Amino acid sequence: MIGGVVVLLVGGGVAGWQALSDRPSEPVTAVQAGQDPSLEALAGAAVSGGPGKDGIPSIDKPRFVPARDAGFLRDDDRVFGLEYGGEVRAYPQLVLVWHEIVNDTVGGEPLTVTYCPLTGTVIGFRAPPGVQPLSFGTTGRLVNSNLLMYDRQTGSEWPQLIGTAVSGPLKGTKLDTVPLVWTTWKQWRTAHPDTEVLSTNTGALRSYGSDPYGSYPGRSGYYVKGGPVFPVMATSDRFDDKDVVIGVRVGTERLAIHKDLVRKAGTVRSTIGGTQVEARWDGRLGTARVVQSVGDRWETADFLDSMWFAWYAFYPNSQVRQ
Repeated sequence: MIGGVVVLLVGGGVAGWQALSDRPSEPVTAVQAGQDPSLEALAGAAVSGGPGKDGIPSIDKPRFVPARDAGFLRDDDRVFGLEYGGEVRAYPQLVLVWHEIVNDTVGGEPLTVTYCPLTGTVIGFRAPPGVQPLSFGTTGRLVNSNLLMYDRQTGSEWPQLIGTAVSGPLKGTKLDTVPLVWTTWKQWRTAHPDTEVLSTNTGALRSYGSDPYGSYPGRSGYYVKGGPVFPVMATSDRFDDKDVVIGVRVGTERLAIHKDLVRKAGTVRSTIGGTQVEARWDGRLGTARVVQSVGDRWETADFLDSMWFAWYAFYPNSQVRQ
């Protein structure tokens, strides 16, 4: 899914991305007012990102190193932090920007970690009860400028942001999600000195340490300027396209909270479909986490960071806090 961008951009940097962003948009199905897009509409809205199937290679045999051996990371490099099954892992953005999918095993369970640079979304997935373990690859296509994955067991296709199959034998199946948090390498290793780190020893030749879209340290390029490169089904000017929102899903209800609001307020409380949720700022990691009320306790909610344009394109009926 780095779309044709990586293929075009090796050595081309942001200038290459800007050239691609100037190309005419392919037609895409629009959503009807007052409705979130159907699975059929999403499947029909898929467009080519440039490379073919598996043109962006997933990491299927990930290797990890202890924090002390992660000399390829600078303090301000972004990592995606995971705490799951008694294990603590960091997935560097500078590695995932070239691969987008890591088919991993964490705590003895299959877990796929996914990242779409074009939408700024990082999500862990596992198969729901009753569905065989799944591993994923890239289709080379996009929906709402978001990575369209396929599973290797059935060939069903899944937009990463929603984690629901839009075509194939598993159409309508929703994957279980495992949240990861955006933070810096310094913050993560300080909080978790025992962390393991995804290595650059991936078996692929990639320019790890460079980013074809710009930079998160220093915030430059695609990540802060302009609109989506590829067509989307719905748009809103409520926030700038690249503003980061915390997307929350409870049952069939959706909520977007501007991340800056959580940073400033410390805690943002909302009710979604009768369920109380709290977005809480984690000062140690410089990020937000979301919990929901379940009986008399709080549990981790289904949440993720997302660029505003992408969240709205999939969920135009989402509630919004700003």
